[in-house]
Amino acid sequence: MKVAIIGEKKRALAWEKHVRKLAIVTEVTLSTSFFNDTGLDAVILLDDSPDNLNRLREAIRSGLHSYLVSRLPLQQEILESIHNNAQEANVHVQFSHWPSISPATQWIQQQLDKPVLIQVKKEVEPINYKVDADDFEHHWTDEVAFFVKWLGGNVHRMDAKPVLISDVPLGLNLNLRFDNASVASLQLSVFGTGNVHQRILSDRASMVDCDIIKHTVRVCRVNDQKRISIQNKQFDPTDTAEWSVIQFFKSIQMNKPTIFTSHDALITSRIVDKLKSQIEKW
Repeated sequence: MKVAIIGEKKRALAWEKHVRKLAIVTEVTLSTSFFNDTGLDAVILLDDSPDNLNRLREAIRSGLHSYLVSRLPLQQEILESIHNNAQEANVHVQFSHWPSISPATQWIQQQLDKPVLIQVKKEVEPINYKVDADDFEHHWTDEVAFFVKWLGGNVHRMDAKPVLISDVPLGLNLNLRFDNASVASLQLSVFGTGNVHQRILSDRASMVDCDIIKHTVRVCRVNDQKRISIQNKQFDPTDTAEWSVIQFFKSIQMNKPTIFTSHDALITSRIVDKLKSQIEKW
């Protein structure tokens, strides 16, 4: 399989090391811009630019399996086109939604059947006492994507209440209830005294408490004697990027969905747009 890695040179070289380890890959080409090559099979786009979805769409229309490494872009109209193009071209598309790709998340998926509750608490210490609007949006949309990946896209009810001081967003409270009665919530503050990022997931047999910053997970269960047992796990995020590459090519080989698909991104964008409409009313 011939693969192109497109992006800034230093960054592309780091990703090349991951790709070259794979037996399925016979040739790797590095470039700073998209190019036409009839011999290509797949492309990894390292692109955080506002135009990255258009480049992704161009790659898909060229018949290339595509992995976009960036913040999760959520322009609904283009994602709709990308999803349709990917289906028509029969190519696999993966987005680097790191909350879904992290080793801790992958391990948690083996511990839980189907969560009925997800609670996220995130506090961010401000830099220079300023709030970046793009960063603020990224904080909460990434969590919505996490909810979608775990609970699906059938949201029965959603509620979004921002904390706005002189039109500056300092916090956000989200509550989503899904058609299957599962519930997800987010409490976000970007004016914390320190950095906190915690996800709690539970089904009817286990509760998982995940500290994102420390990369630790605690699993709580209750035995037949009604005693609580706790299992602790520590994760090393060092190899996350390499693992995501392996999974991308495995999905191509086995013809299975990628870790975070164009459909996942599209469903997330639809929910995010509805939440934004609520937020803008405040």
